[in-house]
Amino acid sequence: MRTEGIGNKIFLIVMLCAALGLFLYIRPRLFSPTPPPTLLDRLPESDILGKFDVLDLARETHAMMYYHKVPFRDLVSPEFLLSQGKNYGIDLQKPGYFFANDKGEWGAFLHVIDSSKIQSGILRLNDFTDIRDTVIHKRRVSFLPEQNLYLYWDKTYIFVYHGTHMKRRMGRVMYAERGEVAPSWKKFESLKMFKGEKLVVFSSSKKLQKLGIDYGLFSHDTDSVSFKLKTYVKSLQPLLLKLKPAPSMALESQQGMDRSLNLHLDITEFRKNKQHPLYKWISEMGRKVGFPTDAFFEAWDGDLSFQQGGTQMVKEEIIETQYDEEFNLTEVRTTKLVPVPGFSILISLNQNGNKLVNSLFAKGIVTRQDRKYRFLFSPPLHMTILPDYICAYSADRKPVIGKDASCSGLWHYNGTPVAFRIDSLKDREVFGSMEFPVNRLIRKSKFF
Repeated sequence: MRTEGIGNKIFLIVMLCAALGLFLYIRPRLFSPTPPPTLLDRLPESDILGKFDVLDLARETHAMMYYHKVPFRDLVSPEFLLSQGKNYGIDLQKPGYFFANDKGEWGAFLHVIDSSKIQSGILRLNDFTDIRDTVIHKRRVSFLPEQNLYLYWDKTYIFVYHGTHMKRRMGRVMYAERGEVAPSWKKFESLKMFKGEKLVVFSSSKKLQKLGIDYGLFSHDTDSVSFKLKTYVKSLQPLLLKLKPAPSMALESQQGMDRSLNLHLDITEFRKNKQHPLYKWISEMGRKVGFPTDAFFEAWDGDLSFQQGGTQMVKEEIIETQYDEEFNLTEVRTTKLVPVPGFSILISLNQNGNKLVNSLFAKGIVTRQDRKYRFLFSPPLHMTILPDYICAYSADRKPVIGKDASCSGLWHYNGTPVAFRIDSLKDREVFGSMEFPVNRLIRKSKFF
């Protein structure tokens, strides 16, 4: 009996020790404060978002700044930026984040290492522009009316905002909870493509979804003379498009072209799926002018070559109504030279080419005027219609037709030549790039 009593006491002591150990183990977890949200938790949803490294960007563009003798190049050197960041409490050694949309709204976030120093930076900034204090969500916010910029900071971050929804955006930033990462940011952070790049832009907007695109990713490379934007597009479903493996017919490039486009695609499977989002979008655009989209894809053999540049003087007949000497209305036909943009276009055809041509004339998309033709509201054009292609051009001489295999183009945006190309097409992936002269990026007024 005594032995049994001692055993019970030992068992009780062991249980008490176990309970005490368990309590000591879980106590910090039961009574510890909720961890604060990370900067990533605070970021709002948006059509466009991205990540950047200020110091790495400064290092990459440093040589470019000196090459073009930019007056303020010393102010954007990595050493100067790092020192200024430390002076005003900004941690530039950690990545920053930004968001934007097509309505002109944007915002950016940077990490803070000492929030007490930020006010001195605001006072310094006030020497160059007007800064006013306002209150949003019972918090002090600095406002720059000339730039329509808001500045709000806390112990761990600073938020720069441009737009008309500061209250809503700031509410998301202030009241975020740990682990509450927005879906678009969670998806962006999970992607492996362009990991480690100095600047990455991500978009998964509703407009892209309508086109059947899941998301687009963009990164960049910069040297002394050019800025290259690398692109990656992921489709929601198979693209059904392939690059043609061998060179196909195309217009030979000419000097002075402002715009050009070369496409060489295998559309065998694409033309069969009229429910494909891209096919439906093209059809929707075509319906606005009565374009026979189905007939076009049935007849198109996948090659399209377009060039525009310079000005051509063409003869155009003008019909005027005048009164003769006896005050009778008469039609007077005169011919004068009219300047029109110089351009030419080549479209390859298969055995259904005649059906397409007949449909274009039947719907009034192409009309004939004497020996020339008009495409919708274009000036009079020369046109060559053969079984394997259509070629329309504004010059008096037919352009030279050669061979090309690239899917590329050139477009001028406010005077800036932007070259783009498709490097590869896979089942649901598109790899490409855009490139423009870096001096246009420096001379911002020229580009924008």
